[in-house]
Amino acid sequence: MKRFMLSLSLLCAIASNAQLAGDTNLVAENEPGRSARSSRGGSTAMELKTLTEAELLQAISQSNAETKIAISEELVERKSGKVYELFTKLLTEDDVAERKIGVISYQTNAASELYVAVAHQKEKADRKKYYEKTTTKGLQKELKGMFGRDYDTKWTQAETDACLAKLTAIALADNNVAPLTLNTIFYTSNFKNKNYSRVKFFAQKYPTAEILATLANFRNPSDIQYLTKHAQASYLSYSVYPHAAFYPTLQMNVDKDFENKDFQNAITAYKNLDSKVLLDKVCKNICSNNAVKVNRDDKLFQLYSIIEKRNCRLYDPILKHIDKLLQ
Repeated sequence: MKRFMLSLSLLCAIASNAQLAGDTNLVAENEPGRSARSSRGGSTAMELKTLTEAELLQAISQSNAETKIAISEELVERKSGKVYELFTKLLTEDDVAERKIGVISYQTNAASELYVAVAHQKEKADRKKYYEKTTTKGLQKELKGMFGRDYDTKWTQAETDACLAKLTAIALADNNVAPLTLNTIFYTSNFKNKNYSRVKFFAQKYPTAEILATLANFRNPSDIQYLTKHAQASYLSYSVYPHAAFYPTLQMNVDKDFENKDFQNAITAYKNLDSKVLLDKVCKNICSNNAVKVNRDDKLFQLYSIIEKRNCRLYDPILKHIDKLLQ
């Protein structure tokens, strides 16, 4: 039974990698799952495994976006010394691929998926280290046999951290890096970075939700006006930096954006009586604008989940009210 449960937990962990942050992904709704792990094309991946590193690097220049992604992931899996060189080459390319996480489609590019592939190696290294501490070598061998590359990795945690830091520095140093790649980098790093001047540069060039949220994480009062200017893209920023100056924007847009995940999360970040009142308004708007109970309940459950994650006792009455509505 223990062996079965360990295998099952690993399988669940592998499946959950499809959502790096799972249902905490509150990035703009029109671009879901951007930095999530996606299953690569099976036949393409199998073919690439037989090629040498030199052959892969040679093939990438004549490949379409999807194949470039598969090659990038393969080289990361092999822990190739050419990862940095390839990432630098891909940074300015604008080839976009359509990928799927379950039923959700999203756009991505090879540089983004290379970065995410390295982050995925860290997850695998963490998981492998855990199983090495808690299970027998025999069971570890069985798990590796069952799950193959989804269990094992050639990378250590320290190596992935160093690689991600270097890839981030390479991207920030290039003025022409694709915004899609920056979005992925900042989302994967939980909107944290130490290079304020470069983040500010890109926030002014590409005011996307992820880049603005990373800028907001510096909590520089001089950025408040700019973040207010790009309100809808900045809802994610407001949840990172819940400054009083942003609150009027949330109040003004409550009848328009009440179903937006980033909007709801931004309100919950304030954790005060005013935000409680605004969340009540969001709840009422959901109920009055969704006559079909199934649709209403889905949206109420989304709101409930977002509020619950804040773990704020002030919001308990709202959670109890939603709980009754869902019965």
